[in-house]
This record gives sequence, structure tokens and C-alpha cells, in this order.
Amino acid sequence: MPDELYVDVNRRERNSLSVPAAIETDDSFVIRVRNHGNAGRVHVHLDENLSAVASLDETNHYVEANSTQAIPVSVHEHEPVHGKIKLSAGYGATTRWVDVELTEPDDTGTVEVDESLAEPGGGERDGDADGDTDGASTESILTDRPELPVLALGTMAVAVAVGAATVFESGLVAAGAVVVFVAVLLAGYLLVR
Repeated sequence: MPDELYVDVNRRERNSLSVPAAIETDDSFVIRVRNHGNAGRVHVHLDENLSAVASLDETNHYVEANSTQAIPVSVHEHEPVHGKIKLSAGYGATTRWVDVELTEPDDTGTVEVDESLAEPGGGERDGDADGDTDGASTESILTDRPELPVLALGTMAVAVAVGAATVFESGLVAAGAVVVFVAVLLAGYLLVR
């Protein structure tokens, strides 16, 4: 989750701005503008140092009354930079500056992978978890016998068809049940053949 810089607009009076003195981050961040009063515009400007490594999609933002708006600041180059963000409300009536310290990102996100995991069947397995104690791999029963799911679904289809024929006591429904039964028998024959 990116770091956030909270800015409060119209908290004490119209066009007032409350900002922290500084923010330190190592990546892109979000300026979260919280408007406590009437709708208005907030202008955001990155100074020369900061704009060399970061950018804004827009600089002039309309913030609805009593709402919050997120303004993303995208960092393109990850090098240590000290810069400033200029925030203005009320068409420049109130201006505040925030110091921004961009630091080197931490490289703690890397994961070392054992070479045995690169080979199929590599890595250790716990035989007890699968019920396999002699180390031989076992296939799923559904992989070994693909006709079992078909048989189960066919049996269920026949049961539903017979149940419907019994409940509705209609010759047409009974004929449909016979068609389902014959289709299941044919599918079973073709599957085991």
C-alpha cells in the first residue's frame, strides 16, 4: 500500500489548509485531500527536484464538499531526492509547502528459491499429508478412473428423471426419463469400451 500524505481543506475556515511538515517515502504515494467544508479547488505543484523523478496526472483538483479525494504521485526513478510539494486552495488564497524526502527502496522483497523447485517433482514432500508413506506418487482416483464422475452424474440424471416421471405421472415425462436412461447407458458403454 502506498504511503499517504493527508491534507485537510476548509477545516478551520474557508480555504484553510492543514498539512504535515514533511513526508518520507521510497516509492509512489497518494495525497489524500479531506475537504471539511464547501466544494473547492486544490492546486498541487511539484518543485523542480521532485518533478525530475515524479509526476502528477493533474495539478488542479476539484474536491466536492465534505469529501475525500486521492491524488496519486507517481515516482518514476528511485533515487534519493529532496523536494517540495506546493499546495494551494482558493485560487492561491492559501498556500502551504510540504518537504518530500524520497529514499532508496529496500530490496527486502526478494525471495531465494531452492534449485530443486525448478525441476518437476523437485522439493520435499510430506508423505504423511497425502497418506503416502513409501514415497511413491499417487494419482487422484478421478485421474485414474475418469468414468467415475460420468457414472455418478449419469446415475443422478436417471434418478431425477425417474423422480420427475413418478411425481408428474405423465407419459411424456416418462418417455423423457427413458431417453435419459438410454443416453446414460450409451455414454457408459462408450466410456468403458
